[in-house]
Amino acid sequence: MLFNSFEYLVFLPVVVLAYWLVPRQVKPVLLIAASYFFYMYSFKVYGLLLLGLTVANYALGLLVSQFQKREARRLILIAGIALNLSMLALFKYTNFILDSINTSCAWLGRVLAFPLDKGVGVSDLPIILPLGISFFVFEFIHYLVDIYKGSKPVKNPLRFALFASFFPSQIAGPIKRYQDFDRQLDEKPAVSFDQFASGLFLIAQGLFKKTALGDNLAPIVKAGFDNPNLMGTFEGWLCITAFAFQIYYDFSGYTDIGRGSAKLLGYSLPENFNMPYIASSLREFWHRWHMSLSTWLRDYLFIPLGGSRGTERQVSANLITTMLLGGLWHGASWTFVLWGLFHGIGLSVNRAWDKQLAKSPALSKVANSFVGLAVAHVTTLVTVLCGWVLFRAKTLPEAIGVFTAMFSPRVAQIDCEVSNAFFNSPVPAAICIYLLILAGGALIKQMEKTAADAYTGAQDFPGLDLNSFPGSLPAAFTLPLPAMAHIGFSFFIGLMLLAIFRGEVQPFIYFQF
Repeated sequence: MLFNSFEYLVFLPVVVLAYWLVPRQVKPVLLIAASYFFYMYSFKVYGLLLLGLTVANYALGLLVSQFQKREARRLILIAGIALNLSMLALFKYTNFILDSINTSCAWLGRVLAFPLDKGVGVSDLPIILPLGISFFVFEFIHYLVDIYKGSKPVKNPLRFALFASFFPSQIAGPIKRYQDFDRQLDEKPAVSFDQFASGLFLIAQGLFKKTALGDNLAPIVKAGFDNPNLMGTFEGWLCITAFAFQIYYDFSGYTDIGRGSAKLLGYSLPENFNMPYIASSLREFWHRWHMSLSTWLRDYLFIPLGGSRGTERQVSANLITTMLLGGLWHGASWTFVLWGLFHGIGLSVNRAWDKQLAKSPALSKVANSFVGLAVAHVTTLVTVLCGWVLFRAKTLPEAIGVFTAMFSPRVAQIDCEVSNAFFNSPVPAAICIYLLILAGGALIKQMEKTAADAYTGAQDFPGLDLNSFPGSLPAAFTLPLPAMAHIGFSFFIGLMLLAIFRGEVQPFIYFQF
């Protein structure tokens, strides 16, 4: 089931209403059932895969905690990691491995003049990638590793099943930490007006990002990558900039909808984005982009490899290995491997530059000046955009074609559709509307704060029982805001619905991972 579909607009209110009506002991069962319905809506058989991995990892977690000897615990941990990675490899990398073997055999046959062109004789097995497998496999591995390190396992199978299947984060994250999620299950289920309003706004914002912005940038990107040889320099940079914002609005929009849905149920999910394109270094970019993945890679791959310990060469090797595997996690393609390698090398260069700045106060002063920071921002953005070329391209020749357009001084051919796709799209208007909405939201928040400060200590507030909200005033929709604020929000919701029903529903980019 897609977040940006009519089915989800029906599914979510039904689940939220039922959740708050049933007794507390029934709530986890209801959410598990709803999550499996959500997951199995499009392809039912893979619900069995999720269930099987859930049962296996629950049992392995208990088993790891039972043994005192480190060797026995390590063997069980290795078995658990192998089980999860083998399932990921089977569904995600089988055809990639077969194709790579066939291509290598064909190349070797040409070099040796030997009939190896058929390779292994098998390619493109009919394997359908289960939605979200990369995400819930990482959650299972994190769970087992933390139990191995001494954390307490989840003993209640229903709590673990809910952690594994929770539908707001099931398909494309954020990647949850079980300690944070399990802790929320101990709290009495409750949702404030503030949290409920925040959840609704996140859902609306996410739908707007996805449908009004991300989906309308997609034709521009497709026009460029389908025919990179037709693009000029301007079109090349326009195309990859469009993709940078397409994937940001698409993925952050998904995260907003997921986090908003969780808030309606009284749960909190981690933030995943923090304005990544304002970063002044590649290191800062990864602190702002897909934060739940970058912290997972740091804690469960980079640090176990040695982290920042050792020589500079060893640390660089750790960074490159981590990002290379992170690229492979994103997709079974050599372009993803190169994307990860590109970022690994970039982070190593970033680290070396930071060390030079630490050694030279004069150089550091220049780097922290207005001009120095401007250069750093531009350099970082260009680096990230170059990485996105590898990420979006289906093949290496396609990536080379886009790079050639970007860095060759040439004009577009008459058949190039990139510029037309941009200027004929509703994207410029949608961006203006989005900026107005953000500005309006900031104004409303300031008005709420002013009203709350003015009535601090009041015993009676028209239309509001202060005693029902101990400790703090609720935020949006509880104070008597000006009518324009409500009209604006209603218009915003209407815009979301119009965007959803405008045509064919587009899947989220990160669903393929």
